[in-house]
Amino acid sequence: MIDWNLIWQDYLGISWSGALGVIASAVVLYVFFSLLVQVSGQRLMANPTVGSFVVLAVIGGVTARAMLGESPTLLGALLVLNTLMLLEWLMGTLRRTGRARAMGSFRRPTVVMIGGRTVAGALRRRRLSESDLLNRLRISGVLDLQQVELVILENRGTLTIVRQGSTIDASLVAGVEGCEAIPERLLAG
Repeated sequence: MIDWNLIWQDYLGISWSGALGVIASAVVLYVFFSLLVQVSGQRLMANPTVGSFVVLAVIGGVTARAMLGESPTLLGALLVLNTLMLLEWLMGTLRRTGRARAMGSFRRPTVVMIGGRTVAGALRRRRLSESDLLNRLRISGVLDLQQVELVILENRGTLTIVRQGSTIDASLVAGVEGCEAIPERLLAG
């Protein structure tokens, strides 16, 4: 005979206090790890290594366990997933409306190299080493730094590279941190 009460209690259901705890944990950990990624995310994403993958995997596992509580259930997992999706939707809405910038939780793309020379202060602010940048440039097919006129580190850790003989539309760099240092000869439009 199937004991539906046991199945509900151990695998499917969740109490009201358990639901509140799961939601609160999801919110707190989402905010905490969003801030953590803001601080160190550029380095983790700009130069992914086995070590950074391991760190992210462990963070994901520990976070999931902490969110779900002592006895994970189907409804608890659904609450966590929906809470995370709602938080991500809210952050996306804030980013699109510009409110995230005002709250300081949004980093603009940043000029990290001009004329084949790194902008040390920009790399430092983004917690990215020069060797990480050079590694990413090699991966992007850069064979000679003298051929690189401009490099912009994007929010997700990717690079926009303007090579010698090319220009970039001025409207594309309007919101980029350090755009005032871009030589006029590289700007089109």
